[in-house]
Amino acid sequence: MPKIGDVIAAKYRLDKVAGEGGMGIVYAAEHLVLKQRVAVKVLLPDAVASDAVVERFAREARAAAKINSEHVARVLDAGSTANGSPFLVMEYLEGCDLEELLELQKTLPVRDVVDYVVQALEGLAHAHAASVVHRDLKPANLFLGCRPDGSNAIKVLDFGISKTTRSKPEDKRLTGHHVLGSPVYMSPEQLRNATDIDARADIWSIGIVAYELLSGAPPFDGDGVGEIFAAILEKEPLPLAEKDPAIPRALSDVIARCIRRDPKERWDDAGQLARALAPFGSDTTAQLADRAEQVLARAEQMRVMKTPLETRRVVDAIEAAASRAGTTGAGSGPALLLVRPKGGAATVADGVSTRIASFARRSPRRALGAAFGLLLALGVCLFGAVHATRSSAAAEAAPSPPRPTAERPDEATPPPAEGVVDEDSRTGERALDSDPPVVMELPSTPQGEKAPPRARNTKASGKPQRPKFLNSRE
Repeated sequence: MPKIGDVIAAKYRLDKVAGEGGMGIVYAAEHLVLKQRVAVKVLLPDAVASDAVVERFAREARAAAKINSEHVARVLDAGSTANGSPFLVMEYLEGCDLEELLELQKTLPVRDVVDYVVQALEGLAHAHAASVVHRDLKPANLFLGCRPDGSNAIKVLDFGISKTTRSKPEDKRLTGHHVLGSPVYMSPEQLRNATDIDARADIWSIGIVAYELLSGAPPFDGDGVGEIFAAILEKEPLPLAEKDPAIPRALSDVIARCIRRDPKERWDDAGQLARALAPFGSDTTAQLADRAEQVLARAEQMRVMKTPLETRRVVDAIEAAASRAGTTGAGSGPALLLVRPKGGAATVADGVSTRIASFARRSPRRALGAAFGLLLALGVCLFGAVHATRSSAAAEAAPSPPRPTAERPDEATPPPAEGVVDEDSRTGERALDSDPPVVMELPSTPQGEKAPPRARNTKASGKPQRPKFLNSRE
C-alpha cells in the first residue's frame, strides 16, 4: 500500500489517511500542479486479488464520472499505482456522513432530515436519468459536506455496486451469485435478485434512511442477517407518526409509501418523492424538487424519441396520412399533388404527407426526422384549410369576369376547366414543390380553337419585348 508522502501518478502527494473501508483506504492528497486538495481512494491488496472487486471499483469510477450533480461526489481521475493497485481521485469533502451524525445526535430534526433526503434525491435523479441504480444507499454513503459559503450539502458516495438498467451479460456474471448491499436498507426485490431491479429499489432505501434519521432506528432490524431479511419480507413497520407523535402524519405517510413491498405501490421516481417531501423542508427544497423532476423528464423524452416502438408509431401515422392522400390524388407517386379533384379540397398537405411517408419508408430508423415530418404535414394541413377558406371567401366577393367579345377576342379569359388548377391561385402551392407540375391541356377558346402558345417575353399583341435590364443599361 502507498505510504504517507508518496506521490501517485507523478502528481498526487498523499498527506494523511482520511478513512478506511472494507475494500480500500481514502487519503487526503494534494495535486502538485494545481495545488488542489483531493481525495485518493486506493484498493487494499486483498481486494486487488479479486477480479470482481476490481470491476466494481472501476464501475464506481464510470458511474460517478457520468453523473453531473452537485449532490454526487465527483470523480476527477483514475489509474493504477506502481504496484498495480487501482485508485480513484475524487473531490475532497470536509464534514461527516449521516451515520456519524446520527450516532452523535440519535435523531435529527424533521426539517433537516427532509432537506438532506431531498438533496440526495436530486443526486439520485441525475443517476437514474443516466440509467444508474445505486443499490447501496445508507447513512454512511450520504456525506454532509460544507460549501465555501458555510452552508451544508449532501453528497451521495460509493457507486461501487451500482447497476445500470442497460446491463450487459458480464454484469450478471459479476453480481448474479451474491447478495449485494447493506441488509437493513435493501428492498425485497433486491434480496431476491440484485440484478433484476430498477430505480424504485433506491426509493425503498432512501425511505429506510429517512425513517432511521427521524426515529433513531430502522423499521426492519434483527440480531442477524436472516432475521433482518425475514423482517423485510414479512413484517409490517410501525408508522413514524405512531412511533413519535411529533412527526407529522402526512410526512409519515410519504415515507411509508417508500417502503411498500410491491414496487408498483411506491413513488414512481425520485422527482415525485422529492415533490411530496418539499412542504416539510426549508424554502430551497421546492427548487431541488423542480430540478429533480426536470432532469427525469428530459431523460424520459430522450428515451421515448429513441424507442423503436415509438418510431414505428410515427411511421404508421405518416403512412396512414399517405394512404388518405393516395385516395384524393391522381397519381400514386410521391410528387406533390396540384390537381384538385371535382368537388374536393386542395391536396397540398396530402402531397407533403406522401413525400414524408416515402422518406420514412426509405429510412425507417430516422425517428426524429419522421417526427418533424409529421408535424410539418399537420402544419401544412392547417395552413391549407385556412388558405382554402380565405380563397373561397375572396372568390365569392370578387366581381364576375367580363364576357369575351368578337371585337377583342385576345382579352377573353376562358374559365378553368373542371379538374384544372388556375395558374395564379396556385402559384404559392406550386412553389412548395421542387418537381415539375403535371402538364394538362388547356380548354378550347370560345371560337372552338385552341389558344396559341405564348412565347416568353411577349405581350398579348405577340410582339417580342426587349429584356428590361437592356433598357435600363441603355
